[in-house]
Amino acid sequence: MRLRTIGTLVLALLPVLVSAAGGTAGGRERIVDGIVAVVNSRIITLIDVQVVEAFGIVEGSPALPGGGRDLRDVLEKLISQKVVLDLVRGRSTADPARVEAEIERITARLGEEETGRRLARFGIGKDDLRPYVEEKLGVETVIAERFSRSVTVSLDEIETRYRERYLPAEQAAGRTPRPFLETVDVLEGEIRVEKTAAQSNLWVQSLREQAEIEIRPELLIQ
Repeated sequence: MRLRTIGTLVLALLPVLVSAAGGTAGGRERIVDGIVAVVNSRIITLIDVQVVEAFGIVEGSPALPGGGRDLRDVLEKLISQKVVLDLVRGRSTADPARVEAEIERITARLGEEETGRRLARFGIGKDDLRPYVEEKLGVETVIAERFSRSVTVSLDEIETRYRERYLPAEQAAGRTPRPFLETVDVLEGEIRVEKTAAQSNLWVQSLREQAEIEIRPELLIQ
């Protein structure tokens, strides 16, 4: 991976002050924007990172003590998404119905009032979340298509999971464990998800090592 801080040309574009709600009159919040990363010529701005964090459009980012997510971790996930998208030349591979359902899920999770407050903070509408959701789901689709056929789960792996993890967990919780045959499908699914994640993480890392990535992490300080 050719990783370096953003150079003089890009620095000339940083930072740019933009109003989150059409100006600063009346004490309205002002948000600082700027380019925080360039991935094979694909730009990621500070606002991109903040929107994705604010609406939870990435999975697995660790929560900070006061709530919210680590913006550097969010940026790393967006960088990984960009290198995968380069394989499909930026073409969206996300099902439009899934995109709509995900946006509705985000709204339901936050509630209409909180969703509106966060949209107003950035001066955007709900439709402006679509590109972020499309990118996330598109990358998930690419990974699923690439690894769904190559990941196999043996009966021995399922039996080991049942014996070493399922049974102790149920007993510790004071529940009566279900018979092995009733848990096969669930345990197989868990193992398949884990193995797919492990393989895809290695694949994405290899893509990142071949990519040209420029970053400016100091803009991520909250």
